[in-house]
Amino acid sequence: MQVRLPLRLGRALRLVGTGAMLAVSMQQRPDVQARTKPAVEEGYFIGADNVRLFYRKVGTGDEVVVFLHGGPGVDIHDGGYLMDPLARNHVLLMYDQRGGGRSDLVSKPEMLTATADVADLEALRQHFGIEKMSLVGLSWGSGLATLYTAAHPDRVQRIVFLDPMPIANRPFVEERMKKIDSLLSSEDASRARTLEAEMRTASDDRLQNLCREQDRITMRPYLVHPERMEGSSWDTCAVSPAAIRNQSTVFNSVVGSLGDFDFRPMLRKIKVPALVIEGAETSVPLDSTREWAKAPPDARLDLIPDAGHASFVDQNGAVIQAIESFLGGKWPPGSAPVKA
Repeated sequence: MQVRLPLRLGRALRLVGTGAMLAVSMQQRPDVQARTKPAVEEGYFIGADNVRLFYRKVGTGDEVVVFLHGGPGVDIHDGGYLMDPLARNHVLLMYDQRGGGRSDLVSKPEMLTATADVADLEALRQHFGIEKMSLVGLSWGSGLATLYTAAHPDRVQRIVFLDPMPIANRPFVEERMKKIDSLLSSEDASRARTLEAEMRTASDDRLQNLCREQDRITMRPYLVHPERMEGSSWDTCAVSPAAIRNQSTVFNSVVGSLGDFDFRPMLRKIKVPALVIEGAETSVPLDSTREWAKAPPDARLDLIPDAGHASFVDQNGAVIQAIESFLGGKWPPGSAPVKA
């Protein structure tokens, strides 16, 4: 694994298509915007080990959807704001996982584990008094959704595995990283390594710009339309310098706590419906993605046309539509089971 690419296992994501058209429409009608814009609540809750975690709640109603960002080590800028259209029909909850964003920047390895992340999600459920919730897990968030559902099967209604992380350490992690590395030009790879070195000693006022330049390089292979990164809400560098510096610590500790992981045994026991979403033109090997749809008893795979691994950036409107259909009890058109 090179540069910061491992941290990007879960960085995929931006508001285009349907969501953008809706925003333009509401700007033209301030009265409509005032009536239809979902209410937003932000604050903190206490997770496991008394860690303070930042949350964002959008919309009102009885059906609750919890979005789990990627990483680990980043925050809800990793796809969370792109999920806002889901709040038209649901309560949308998201939070910065421990060690990242506006949550407590935990740095002790013994407190940065997948087990602790599961406990934090359960603390979120209890804080808001949720009986059952649907989960949308992006990349690493898919792994967290699996771990949580295995531990609390009666608390989950439906699961979306959005552009999921490798389903098992071997051989899928190495295969993915080799493929992504091969798509970087030698010039880009060299520049990314230079940026990585500069970031270690950069002053706080330079760090964010260096981080963003590196993202533009390392995320390009995940996108069919890399130009859609510019000016979007997908900006995992839009956090404090301290949070940026802590990203690698969180990633290494949480992923390290998984050991030689393989989510398939847990997925085979999951009884709730599961939808796997991936871009039809993804640059990551599809073997792992198909395993995500093959393992659960009641699951389907939906390949989004004209999209890469960052499908919710390339085709946000189509991704939102697929998730809405699934949360409403219908399989998205074009989705299909993957035969064992």
